[in-house]
Amino acid sequence: MSTHLSDKTKAQIPKAALARHTLLFEDARTRITQWVFAPGDQTGWHRHEWDYVTVQQSGGRLRLEGADGTESFVDYTDGRTMSWTAPIEHNATNVSDEDVRVLEIEYKD
Repeated sequence: MSTHLSDKTKAQIPKAALARHTLLFEDARTRITQWVFAPGDQTGWHRHEWDYVTVQQSGGRLRLEGADGTESFVDYTDGRTMSWTAPIEHNATNVSDEDVRVLEIEYKD
């Protein structure tokens, strides 16, 4: 489960719009969320408690800031998938000049 860390967001993130997200499906085992990041949008600091897969649905680039101070970048390609192992605490920001779209599929078991 992704938990929003509001205190960390307020203290460590410059003022920026939050990415739009829509819950598409959820049951006892799976949660599927559609994310749309306009240029400059971010998720805000949050923690993933479940393993998950992302399905990229656009081009663009996200900057991932880790809770440990690391920074990495993900270049998006429509149709590319990536798997992620929880726990992960991070903030993601669209650093490209186009909208970034991604499906996030979380596995609750």
